[in-house]
Amino acid sequence: MEAAARRRQHPGAAGGAGAQPGASFLQARYIPFFLILFIYFSGCFTPTKAESSAPGVALLLVMPSGLYYWYLVTEGQIFLLFIFTFFAMLALVLHQKRKRLFLDSNGLFLFYSFALTLLLVALWVAWLWNDPVLRKKYPGVIYVPEPWAFYTLHVSSRH
Repeated sequence: MEAAARRRQHPGAAGGAGAQPGASFLQARYIPFFLILFIYFSGCFTPTKAESSAPGVALLLVMPSGLYYWYLVTEGQIFLLFIFTFFAMLALVLHQKRKRLFLDSNGLFLFYSFALTLLLVALWVAWLWNDPVLRKKYPGVIYVPEPWAFYTLHVSSRH
């Protein structure tokens, strides 16, 4: 009975027989997405420093993009995949910089969005670090609670 209640709690929750697909399957669904983002990012380099700037309007869109990726990373429980992609992007930037290639505006937008996402995830984890119920629900070294779990635990119970 408890497993059935847990499955009803959240669509991605794992449980016994007949449960939703496990976390590893859910994470595997995002591998093509992040792979395509990385391939796209690898083509966002230019030899001239002058072309390596983002317009002001694009910088305004970094916030909604970062929020979208934050929700994707936290709700999808794909932090490891995200951080691996971010560090691969960072390594590529450093490697291309040695070749005197710079990120163009599209690459800067994607890199800034990922950097903002990393900051938001870090703030999210720091904010909920001492929450005993969420700590019990998400045990282990990597603690990234889902927004839906936070909502059902703390926000919806107030209504």
